[in-house]
Amino acid sequence: MFSLREALIGLRRNGVMTFIAIGIMFFSLFLLGAFLWGTFNLFGVINLAREKVEINAFLRESLPQKQVEELSEKLMSMVGVESVEYVSKEEALKKFQEEIQDAPSLIEAVKTNPLPASFSIKLKDGFTSPEKVKEVSEKIKIFDEFIAVEYGESWINRLDKVVKILFLFDILLGIVIGFASVFVVSNTIRLTVLARKRTIEVMKLVGATEKTIHAQFILAGAIEGGVAAAMSGGLLYLIYQVSSKFFVKFYFPHDFIIIGTIVFGLILGMIGSKLAVKTTSKEMKFESPNV
Repeated sequence: MFSLREALIGLRRNGVMTFIAIGIMFFSLFLLGAFLWGTFNLFGVINLAREKVEINAFLRESLPQKQVEELSEKLMSMVGVESVEYVSKEEALKKFQEEIQDAPSLIEAVKTNPLPASFSIKLKDGFTSPEKVKEVSEKIKIFDEFIAVEYGESWINRLDKVVKILFLFDILLGIVIGFASVFVVSNTIRLTVLARKRTIEVMKLVGATEKTIHAQFILAGAIEGGVAAAMSGGLLYLIYQVSSKFFVKFYFPHDFIIIGTIVFGLILGMIGSKLAVKTTSKEMKFESPNV
């Protein structure tokens, strides 16, 4: 309790520096939270796109129905295959006509059905990466009954690159914000320690241990980080509520972003304070004055 009381006193006495530290950490954590929020929604869209990843295997003409059924069973038994749907020539033509219904002249130009029957093959969650899709596709090509196997290779590769870039950017942003916040807190607490040099000397004189003296400054940094994180999490939630009510409803993982931001802020504040106390201790000896 003593350390907590002294930490609160120190924050009040150094009001301007406390306000600056909280403000900068609030801005940093808000940016991080907003980007994570956007990333969650973008990954949601990417997952929906991945669910649509499928392999289209086009059949040769005039295959017996029994052979088609046997082929369907073989495809279903393959590793990574979620479902297999047979698309007849007539169904393929119908889908094609629905896609070009805004171009009636093109529909009229199609006098015969040039489209082959095919299998639409959907893959399981762990098999939607470019490497896995290609691997399954190559196995399907072994069957002589198919004239072509397609899966949109270029599109899947672009999707995979987007996922990797977003993941890397998230990590880099977290590192930059973390170092920036630690630097600000560290320097703020350092100035606080120097400003209270005489008080510290008195505390040492009456028997306070170095650990007890350090604890109040570490607690002060944790409080600053916690307040900044709570403010940024609250503002993000408010923006989500307003956006959902008047504009577009986005996915917002409340627990992860709000609790994660608060924990992250507390950790940043404590690390920054600890570094400040450590470096300041080397410049200023916490020793009792000569009497």
